[in-house]
Amino acid sequence: MTSDRATLRLEPAVMARVFIDGNRTRYPESPFLDLVVDGRSVRSLATQPADDFVTELNRPWLADVANTVDRFLGRRPDEDLAPGRIALLVCPMDGDLWCGQLTALLDIGAAEVSWSDFRWEDGYSDSRREERLDQPLVFDRAQYEAVFADAYRRVAAFAYDELAHRGRRFLWPWQWGWRLPPREGWPSPTE
Repeated sequence: MTSDRATLRLEPAVMARVFIDGNRTRYPESPFLDLVVDGRSVRSLATQPADDFVTELNRPWLADVANTVDRFLGRRPDEDLAPGRIALLVCPMDGDLWCGQLTALLDIGAAEVSWSDFRWEDGYSDSRREERLDQPLVFDRAQYEAVFADAYRRVAAFAYDELAHRGRRFLWPWQWGWRLPPREGWPSPTE
């Protein structure tokens, strides 16, 4: 993808998953802000199927969204990545590096911001270059910073069901609501 200056937007998106939680099936949704460059999601620009990835601007991780914005603006390093690198796409379960991330080298200049050297990283094997994103993406710095200015507020405004996402708390078998059949000579549970 080549361009003098790309345009970045953050568009609402939702990742839905299926979990088997004990004897219940849950369908938690994780609303997030997707990175859209020149009208196309970064998830669709990657060679590796990235539809199963999200950004860290994700409602379940609201407590860390401000740090994520700071990383995109170059104010805070990502402790899991090499200096100057940011995570563009992460695992929807927990955002953990070990599950794989699409990362980029962030360069913030006086008038421009660029993402370059796109790589798939997982923290334990050699990183792989993202073949389809072989050219740097360059953004106007003022437009780039404006995009992230209200990102936290937008993520916080997403509807979010904590119980559906986190699931039930742990229950011991006797707390599941079933009872053993009464034994002869033993009192019944209602006595």
